[in-house]
Amino acid sequence: MMKKIIDKAKEYIKELLGNESTGHDYYHALRVYNMALYLAIGKDVDLDVISLAAILHDADDKKIAPKGSHRALNFLNEYVNDDIKDQVMNIITNMSYSSQIKGSTLESLEGKIVQDADRLDALGAIGIARCFAYTGKTERKIYDYSIDDDSAIAHFYQKLFNLDALMNTSEARNIAEQRIEFMKEYLKEFFKEWR
Repeated sequence: MMKKIIDKAKEYIKELLGNESTGHDYYHALRVYNMALYLAIGKDVDLDVISLAAILHDADDKKIAPKGSHRALNFLNEYVNDDIKDQVMNIITNMSYSSQIKGSTLESLEGKIVQDADRLDALGAIGIARCFAYTGKTERKIYDYSIDDDSAIAHFYQKLFNLDALMNTSEARNIAEQRIEFMKEYLKEFFKEWR
């Protein structure tokens, strides 16, 4: 039964975010889902909660969703019981970087795993591609000789290079460190070409 609901969640997100061009798209949701399941291996966690939170986590993201939307909640109200709904919504509501800066925390291991999986997708080769996709969509500059402005390259220094220290699981931290090393190599080439 739950497998069918998870499949429906994937279809729902594909419908909502299939044409999204900021990097917060259907394929991002699938990568977060797959990474979260990988990070959950060997841990005593609820895979259904992890799966639904990972798939639905950007349904109402203010960067891409209509203001005041309740798309994740509407889906959960239709398909799952209140206990699962509450757990998934708690994760979705509190997992973002901006929520954490404002003091939100995730108590459940399920939430920490989904948060790690989402953050890992901001790193490495795909993380670079997503950063530039978002930059283009929001009309930010690629680089403007500063790491203190709102350019794409500044974002590497302001946020992305700090994500390894914020990972909740050791597996995610190891992956993050490898992906950040790749990004630093990319920047060496970027600056060489820029000059």
